[in-house]
Amino acid sequence: MNTSVLEEIGLNRTEIKIYLALLELGQSTTTPIIRKSGIHPAKVYEFIDKLIKKGLVSYVVKSNKKYFSANEPEAIGELIRDKKEKIEEQENELDRIIPEMRRMKKMEESKINSEIYEGIKGVKSVYEKIINVLKKGEVQYIIGAPKAGNELVEGYLLGWHKRRIKKGIHCKYIYDNEAKEYGEVREKMPLTEVRYLPKEMASPVWIEVFGEYVVIGHIKKENVVLYVIHDKEIAKSYVDYFKLIWGVSGK
Repeated sequence: MNTSVLEEIGLNRTEIKIYLALLELGQSTTTPIIRKSGIHPAKVYEFIDKLIKKGLVSYVVKSNKKYFSANEPEAIGELIRDKKEKIEEQENELDRIIPEMRRMKKMEESKINSEIYEGIKGVKSVYEKIINVLKKGEVQYIIGAPKAGNELVEGYLLGWHKRRIKKGIHCKYIYDNEAKEYGEVREKMPLTEVRYLPKEMASPVWIEVFGEYVVIGHIKKENVVLYVIHDKEIAKSYVDYFKLIWGVSGK
C-alpha cells in the first residue's frame, strides 16, 4: 500500500504502521501490535497515544487491561478538514499582517544606509564588495581617482582588475591629472575607459559609483577613509554627475 498520502496529511511512519496493524488485528493489546508493526516496545504507548489524540484509535479496558482498536478509515478525513481549517486561519492571519509588513518594507526602503571604512584594509573591503555586487556588463565609475590612492594599494588593485576583467565588469575612470602614470596603465586594460581632470581640479577626495552604492573617499597623509552610501536614487544622481564630468574631461 502506498502510504505517502498519509504522511502528507500529518501521520508519521510509526503511527501509520500501528494504525494499519490495528486495522488488520481488530481489538488488540499492545503485544500483537508490536509484533505486527515491528516497532520498538518502548515506543508503542507513545505513538498509540498520539493516534488517540488524532481520533484514529480508541480503546476499552477489560480486566484492568487496555484493548485498542483502529477507528474507521474515514476518520482520517477529519485530519484533512482540520488541516484545511488551520490553513484558512493562517491565510486570514497573513492577510491581516501583510499591510503591516508592507509598511515596514517602505520604511526600510526610505532609509539611506551608510558605512565607514578606514585604512588599506577598508579599501580592500570596499573593492571586494564592488566585485561581488557588479555583474557582467555593469560599470564601476570613478571621479577624481587620486595618485595617492593608487600609491597605497596599486599591487592589490592590479590583481583586482584581473579578476574584474575576467568577470566582465566595465570601468570608466576619470583620474586626477597628476595620476596619469596610473591612468595609462588602466588605458591598456580591456573593458576600461580613462579620462583626466584638468590640472587645477586635483583633490585628495574622489567618488566611486557601483550598482546602488556611492563611495566618497578621502586621503589625508596615509590615512584613507571611505564613506559608502547605499541608496538607489543617490547612486543614479552620481552617475548623472559622472556623465557630465566625463563629457568635459580630457583623454
